[in-house]
Amino acid sequence: MEKIGLYVHIPFCKKKCFYCDFVAYPNLENRIDSYFDNLYKEIDLYQKNISVDIDSIYIGGGTPSYVDYKYIEKLVEKLKNFKVKNLKEFTIESNPNSLTLDKLKKYRELGIDRISLGVQSFDDKVLKNVGRDHSKEIILNDIKNIRKVGFKNLSLDMILNLPGGDFNVVKKDLELIKEIKPEHISYYSLILEKGSYFYTLYKKRKLKLMDDDLERGIFLYIEKQLKDLGLFRYEISNFSKKGFESYHNKKYWSEGGYLALGLGASGFLSNIRYSNVRNFIKYENLINSGKFPIETKEFISKSEREKEYIIFKLRECEGINLKEFEEIFGYSLLNKYSKIVDKYYNLGFFNIGKSLSFTHKGFDLSNEFYLEII
Repeated sequence: MEKIGLYVHIPFCKKKCFYCDFVAYPNLENRIDSYFDNLYKEIDLYQKNISVDIDSIYIGGGTPSYVDYKYIEKLVEKLKNFKVKNLKEFTIESNPNSLTLDKLKKYRELGIDRISLGVQSFDDKVLKNVGRDHSKEIILNDIKNIRKVGFKNLSLDMILNLPGGDFNVVKKDLELIKEIKPEHISYYSLILEKGSYFYTLYKKRKLKLMDDDLERGIFLYIEKQLKDLGLFRYEISNFSKKGFESYHNKKYWSEGGYLALGLGASGFLSNIRYSNVRNFIKYENLINSGKFPIETKEFISKSEREKEYIIFKLRECEGINLKEFEEIFGYSLLNKYSKIVDKYYNLGFFNIGKSLSFTHKGFDLSNEFYLEII
């Protein structure tokens, strides 16, 4: 039986950040009880109807650490009714100011072995600019407690090109990262998502950001500094120490199967991609009528899978294993796409050997290639 990942969405947080367009709702304490009751029922529905072997769990949000520990404890107990005996990785997302030493100890007791901490920046001015509700001091204290209770797999989420986050801020952030010694770093560029406050400001020309060339230059500096710290780039925005690559997230990039539970969660099983409803009332009504709370469902054909496989695998630094591609799809990638691959190889986008992978230039300008391949 194929081993799949499991994603669980917790849509609550204390404050919605200005760049966020996720299914996340601030200060809705009055909905937490009923939401988890419905989430447990959704788990029961899947356990009665499908048989899966799960080897990674990722609890995301929102801010899962925002809710009381008792909800996570019961959630994990419910999840044990799936086949989850030999987990490779068990992650919970958290934000500074939502963790306590006691909560962290209890997470460890539940078997959670990886913390993904939403830092974004250590600079207090930048944090205020993006609507965060914590300071550098709080971040560092939380990290101290994460290490104190014994977590040996810490991932920090950082964002480049936040308002006020100039090159000097990045350099100071990297100095702190050097002291913290995390096992994993996600360093994303700011994306202006429709529905976020920053998107609205940008449309009104009230948001000042770096130009693309400056941002690319700073990202190259970040990559070199992290490499010197033993954090190697293995995906377009992700860096880790050897052996600490995100096992769960690699399923997304390699078209592996994953079951998704909770409001707005998206999954991929048996060549079907689906997304749950994003409305609390619809979610509750569907579950209480014994139906899966799915809003959209799409069968991914072989040709669509092929294009997605190319796009997602090229996100990883190791790229596409050409022999593996031929075994999966039955023909040579280089033969089928010779014209487009040759074009971008001659432009300096690709390394070609046993694998097809992007160069630095290819990563920076990958959208040009993607627009042609789809």
